[in-house]
Amino acid sequence: MKEIKKEKQNRKRRKRIRRFILCLGVLSLCLLLFQCVLKKDDSLSGYETEVNEIVEIDESLQQEKLNAIVEEGKMNVNYLAEAVFKGKVSEKFNVKNIKNNHYPIRFSLYDEAGNCLYESKKIEPGYELSKIELSKRLDKGIYACKLKVGYDKEGNVSSVFPISIEVR
Repeated sequence: MKEIKKEKQNRKRRKRIRRFILCLGVLSLCLLLFQCVLKKDDSLSGYETEVNEIVEIDESLQQEKLNAIVEEGKMNVNYLAEAVFKGKVSEKFNVKNIKNNHYPIRFSLYDEAGNCLYESKKIEPGYELSKIELSKRLDKGIYACKLKVGYDKEGNVSSVFPISIEVR
């Protein structure tokens, strides 16, 4: 019987030791995770090797640069909002590439359904186009069309303007 009691005590002792070791392991793991999460690493990564002081640009200089960018992209176009055609040929029509523009322009004329009626060649700054011939004949009447105008260079943003066409 004494041996059985000793065996039971030994089992209890081993259980306590295992629990103690398990608790120590869990506690160590928690401390390690806590340290990793809260640890501040002041060392710089490869991408952070150049840390420089911010240099402020004078507002007037900044405004001058912005004005230059806007001026470079500005487009000044003049056109007649009402055109008259006899058949396919214009009697009253005009698109001007104003002299102060930096680049040649191109324009396209579209009917109400979005079909292209005319596509210009490039028009240099200081020149105008005052007579065109439509690519297809329209019936007599008045049409609400669109004039798409942009600089003659790739990737250019263009503007679309309303134009009324009367076919006689």
